[in-house]
Amino acid sequence: MSNTIVAIGAHTGDVQLTCGMLLAKQAMRGDKIITIDLTAGERGAPQGMTTDEFREKNIASAEKFAKMIGGESIVFDEKDGELYANKEIELKVATILRQKQATHVLYHWKNSLHKDHRHASVIADNAVFFASLRTFHMDDLNPAPIRRTLYAENWEDAEDFKPYFYFDVSEAFPLWKEAIKNLWLAEHSKDFPYLRFYEALAISRGARIKADYATAFGIDEYAKINKIDYL
Repeated sequence: MSNTIVAIGAHTGDVQLTCGMLLAKQAMRGDKIITIDLTAGERGAPQGMTTDEFREKNIASAEKFAKMIGGESIVFDEKDGELYANKEIELKVATILRQKQATHVLYHWKNSLHKDHRHASVIADNAVFFASLRTFHMDDLNPAPIRRTLYAENWEDAEDFKPYFYFDVSEAFPLWKEAIKNLWLAEHSKDFPYLRFYEALAISRGARIKADYATAFGIDEYAKINKIDYL
């Protein structure tokens, strides 16, 4: 049985960098992959390019990334730097989760130095709630059969983040590395060496599980409890 995995990020580049290796691996195994960028990250425009131009470039880059790994890209119209959690956007995401019948949702850890990331985490949390709730009716759409939510490891979301699940992504790493180069910030950002960092992180995480490359995700503390039925 195939899965439908939806990765939700605050800006174009967030899930492609943090979740992309796992998304590529699961796509190679037949799962359906959807990325949702809540903003296009246009305020990171390089010198000589307007925010509108950079927005269009990032939308096109996200589409190219998704196609290369065999997925689908969705980019919202929210403005970069002005992302806020509210019921309207939460229901918009929840509608997609129901339409796509998501089984797994990947998104930002709740603590971050970036305000957009913190709001994106709340948006995703509440969207999962609305999408999953059987008694919450949304245009006759069936509830999404979400079985697992995971927090991505993002350098800006490091406060109290604890990796819990490690995934060997060695087979998908070459595809991811080629696909991520479609995003301008991966190799050209003056603020942070994104590609270098996430490649090094994948090597480090891989060493922990005796793999060439791995990616790690966190979960809520309550989800770590093992339920045992006593007879």
